[in-house]
Amino acid sequence: MSKRQILEYLLETNTSVSIQQMCFSLLMALVLGVFIYFVYRATYRGTLYSKNFNLTLILIVLITTVVMMIIGTNLALSLGMVGSLSIIRFRTAIKEPRDIAFLFWAVSIGLACGSEFYVAGVLGSVLIAVVLAVANLDLYDSVSFLLVVRGKDGALDLDGVQKAIKEKTRTARLRMRSRSAGSDEVTFELRLKSKYEHELVEAVNACAGVDSVNLVSYSGESIG
Repeated sequence: MSKRQILEYLLETNTSVSIQQMCFSLLMALVLGVFIYFVYRATYRGTLYSKNFNLTLILIVLITTVVMMIIGTNLALSLGMVGSLSIIRFRTAIKEPRDIAFLFWAVSIGLACGSEFYVAGVLGSVLIAVVLAVANLDLYDSVSFLLVVRGKDGALDLDGVQKAIKEKTRTARLRMRSRSAGSDEVTFELRLKSKYEHELVEAVNACAGVDSVNLVSYSGESIG
């Protein structure tokens, strides 16, 4: 094969996409992108929900679909696209590993719709949604927390605090107690029996000598 034939092969577009196919692919990408949007919103358990990030997932699905339709099986275009995208640098830090999974999900759906693998995109999305739903059920309903109790030195009823904690938790142990001029701070590590977070905070806050109560989960959520 001569150099000219190789060049013509690289520049040749091996597939032709009709207007109807493009519209259907974009429609499927939009539907699945909106599905990802609602799954992310329904399963998000952090404290700072980002609507902009969630909307970006829909855009990623649509953009990836368009890119796949443009490239098709054209090798030259695919190599050019790789070279163009290699200069892009993302400087936004992603704090949640779960968000990275949603980004890959959005890209994979865009690839599936752009390549007309609609069944794979739909089945994959349904399976991922089911996994996320099951993971969010919290079947054992047991979450680790740190309970920080602050009060006046000498006035804090530690026995009363421990009794209130024992009634509302599965397990609890005293991790640290620090005293400074006029103040007393006690930290407990515990696992709640059920969703008694607010009840626990109220019960401990009612103990003698307690000035403030903070209940902090290991995921960074704070109650009280």
